[in-house]
Amino acid sequence: MHLFLRNFTSLTFLAGASLFAAACSASPGTQADDQPAAAQPDTAGVLQLDFKKGQLLSFVVPQTREDGDTARKAYYDKAFPIAEKLGYKHEATLRVRDKIISDYDPSGFLLYSWPGADALRAFEADPAWPAIKASRPDAWSELKIYTDELEQDLTLSFDPAKTYTVVVAWLKPGKEADYARYLDGITEAVNAAGGRFIYKMKNPVFENHASSPAAPQQLTFVEWDDLEGFAKVRQSDAYKQNQQYFASGVDHVEFYRLALSQPALSQEE
Repeated sequence: MHLFLRNFTSLTFLAGASLFAAACSASPGTQADDQPAAAQPDTAGVLQLDFKKGQLLSFVVPQTREDGDTARKAYYDKAFPIAEKLGYKHEATLRVRDKIISDYDPSGFLLYSWPGADALRAFEADPAWPAIKASRPDAWSELKIYTDELEQDLTLSFDPAKTYTVVVAWLKPGKEADYARYLDGITEAVNAAGGRFIYKMKNPVFENHASSPAAPQQLTFVEWDDLEGFAKVRQSDAYKQNQQYFASGVDHVEFYRLALSQPALSQEE
């Protein structure tokens, strides 16, 4: 069950199956980021996060302004004390290692949680919040936030020795089932190549201030044993048999390669 109305306006088609496939074998780059400390990994370096049904998960995906340091600090100094009293928690930061398909240039996907919808509503009802929120354009050239309410318990594990990908997908109206068919069709090939689908955020609530207001229909996160995982999937018969459903179901995607940031830095982008 979702909390807010969503905009499902279709975007211009920018990336078909052939572009998606070709880009997936691109070599990873690096990008510096100054992110906040999240929960500490265990002694093996693996971060395990346990969430309960009814919690809200948010991925905050920032593109900073070079001249926005002061505004960002002011934003966090004002917003975080209010939110944290209501149970808002930074869980993990996945930095962007490589922007594979996207006109957007974020530094990372920052995972936050709320205890539930009531906590978020209480935060948004705080009289100080409208003015704080209005300052976002001074701090970020764009700030995209994807939020969903969990319909069942969820455990996520992030390993600094692994690599991760996320596809943010805007689907063609009436063809949403084709994208699901594509993902189902390649699942065995993904697993055989050392990959695992770890989380699919479907129909998230979308916030932003600078780009198209159209919300994506799905964020799909995959963990890979190595950087060549998807290149191996592309060579499989399953991929070749199902890539047509990606082309028929997808209107536009953003596609990133991610890595877990170690919890040593103190300031969020």
